Amino acid sequence: MNHPVTARRVPGFESWSLPSHPLRFVYFVAADEHIEHAAYHDQLVIAEVLLHRVMSAEARGIQPVNLRLHNDAEQHCFQRTRSGRGLGDSVEDMRWVDRDGFSRARPLNREQLTRELMDRLGVSLLRAIDLVTSGSHALSSEDQSWLELRSSLPVLDRPLNGSEYLILVRAIEAAYAVPPEKSSTGKSSSSCAANAEIALQAARGLGWLHEDFTSSPFRVAALSTAYKTGHHDYLARRASFARATDERLRFSRATSSVKMKAKLARYRAEHAALLASRALVAATMFDMRLGLPDAAAIEPRGTPRAMPSAADPAASRLVA
Repeated sequence: MNHPVTARRVPGFESWSLPSHPLRFVYFVAADEHIEHAAYHDQLVIAEVLLHRVMSAEARGIQPVNLRLHNDAEQHCFQRTRSGRGLGDSVEDMRWVDRDGFSRARPLNREQLTRELMDRLGVSLLRAIDLVTSGSHALSSEDQSWLELRSSLPVLDRPLNGSEYLILVRAIEAAYAVPPEKSSTGKSSSSCAANAEIALQAARGLGWLHEDFTSSPFRVAALSTAYKTGHHDYLARRASFARATDERLRFSRATSSVKMKAKLARYRAEHAALLASRALVAATMFDMRLGLPDAAAIEPRGTPRAMPSAADPAASRLVA
């Protein structure tokens, strides 16, 4: 199921860092351990459910995460506020009510509302944009289409908004920070190590969700470095593909507009990859001061890498 606005797959490399099968953490099965670490298990469940939603959206070709939208954006998009219950006097009213006073089948997006203000009020483009931004909850056409597509999917298959993405990040951090008493005992040390490895894998996979450079949301140094490694990996591949496309079209019979779009896409992808590379170099220097073993090495995909131990106190130190 591809959507013309939200489809995000890049031709040339379809695979990404998170596996196709659902990620499953390791739980402490003993009755007393389950009760003692119920809060830790709750975070594991939250991480698994939200990661499943991310992978489900990715498999459908839908943008799996939209950091621009939060929980209140969906409410404003589909539910009228008090200022949107009039007869078209305010900007928010115009978003919901047409010129004849009838309710619209769907609210106007930001671009449509801007044109509506220019036609009805005779204001300039800049003035219309200012009125729409300050006087309404209108979203861009891309964001509104993404929300409408998200609402049409089953709850367990919906992509994540910015608020849910932050919940996922904190759940992965909780999964990585295994209970200290468990990580020090031989009985549960293997389970704790497995959860730490899964959390690192999930953090690296989240770096493959953003087509533009995005700062790491993780506060744990090892998870932050894993995210930056995956983010750099993905953006570097996008830049390589955009560069090859630009070179191929340069001497082709394509129109000048097509060539210009390819060149702009190349510049944008290369700039994002450069920012990700600088962030990864900074993380490498930070990890070297902490003594983390090769946590930020830039290596080809699939290369085995030494990951920090979950019991290492330096690995769980918060990034300043």
